[in-house]
Amino acid sequence: MTAQLMTFIGIDLSDPFAKYKRPCTRATIGKNLNCTFDEWEYDLTGNHIVPDKISLTQFILAIDGPQGLAGNPECKMRLSERKLGTAGKSPYTFRPIGQPYSGFVQGSVKLFYSLTKSQYFQLYGLSSEKLEVNLIEVYPGAAWPVIAGQRLQKKTLLVGRQYRYDVLLKIGIKFSPKYTTEVPPTHDQLDAAMAAYTAYLFTMGIYMEYGQNPFEDERLGILREGLIIQPMYI
Repeated sequence: MTAQLMTFIGIDLSDPFAKYKRPCTRATIGKNLNCTFDEWEYDLTGNHIVPDKISLTQFILAIDGPQGLAGNPECKMRLSERKLGTAGKSPYTFRPIGQPYSGFVQGSVKLFYSLTKSQYFQLYGLSSEKLEVNLIEVYPGAAWPVIAGQRLQKKTLLVGRQYRYDVLLKIGIKFSPKYTTEVPPTHDQLDAAMAAYTAYLFTMGIYMEYGQNPFEDERLGILREGLIIQPMYI
């Protein structure tokens, strides 16, 4: 199926173990690169992570979060995380909840494992058939400068959000009229949109991959290592 007939979903994960929990931000890019936003309440099983209205269509789900832990007991992070300089690091074992990124990492790793155990998702690197893949890991923090062609100001600043929004407009992403350069989407929405766009580029074959193929740790019920999909500079 061609990219024009597919739906691309980007999830900006939140920390399910945080004291003050908040929904995950979801971006959906459909026909003509139209992008819409909504929220997904974290569920370990992945229930409704794909919007009901498109659950029976062909899609690629891109999650901004680690799919596994490090593959070597001596490693404090995965190979992909070292290559791309991710903010969150996934060591060999889960760190205690309360440490920086510990809840985020644990929630993401457990979610990925649950998805791969369902009948609906095929993770890149774990599935032997590329055409069947519909689940990838992405890292918008490293994708933005590739797409923009330069380093960007912090996403928490208005000017950083404005620039990211303009970057997406220039590459053809379309948004609701309520968003403008003066009033751009939130930084979570922008990262979710970049995640979905990376899924689009993945389908088009315009991507690079970092890390090593994921493998299952059956004893702990998790994946280890895994590939991060990154846009290719054109």
